[in-house]
Amino acid sequence: MHVQELIIYPVKSCAGVKVQEALVTKYGLALPSNPQIFDRRWMVVKNGRHQTQRVLPRMALIRPSVVKDGLCLQAPNMPDLHIPVNPLPKELMQCSCWDVPIFGLRYGDHVSQWLRTFLETEDELDLVVFDDQKFEGRLCKNADVPNNARDGDVAAYHDMSPVHLCSLESVADLNTRLKKKIQIYNFRPNIIVANVNKPYAEDCWREIEVGEVKLTWITACTRCLLPTVDPETGVKDPNQEPWKTLRR
Repeated sequence: MHVQELIIYPVKSCAGVKVQEALVTKYGLALPSNPQIFDRRWMVVKNGRHQTQRVLPRMALIRPSVVKDGLCLQAPNMPDLHIPVNPLPKELMQCSCWDVPIFGLRYGDHVSQWLRTFLETEDELDLVVFDDQKFEGRLCKNADVPNNARDGDVAAYHDMSPVHLCSLESVADLNTRLKKKIQIYNFRPNIIVANVNKPYAEDCWREIEVGEVKLTWITACTRCLLPTVDPETGVKDPNQEPWKTLRR
């Protein structure tokens, strides 16, 4: 078995950034060259509530790239949008992720307008960033899904835990039951492993060591409708696959 790919998703529910190496922090994977860029540090909100591809599938087409002082957001037929790590002025915003209160620093109205234009909505959208020096993360053990999180296990704007792992063999097995094949990227894993001994072997792992890093299993990732969004087109599958097949 080996690690095939590492992916950081700086903005929750937007496209990922493939990296050759990553730091493992309490908030998930971060860039070694710039630890301020870490997984799910940014989030799109509507009236403070987190937004995802489940409702706004075109979010899949927003592609962050890393620049010196933050991110550059790119999307089809849109001007590039520069997102510094530290928005000025610093406007504190009360937000929620799965109804759990969490703070964010809001970016300006020009960012909100960019999001509304590309996502084709008149809803009031904002982009916020998690200040890991001042904010407290969400406790993983307080999530609605039963899990084995410890008292100190926290997440930023993740749904559940800071790291998500999936194997190529599991997705290959799923594809044998689908008329239209999908990619592993539909499931948005941070760590993609290959050459496991059988499909879904990772469901039984309780600890995994990658180099000097030891990861502990918290819970299986309960899948929703998000993997029905094609990450290359930003369009939901009309037959709600692979969700329907996974439920069988």
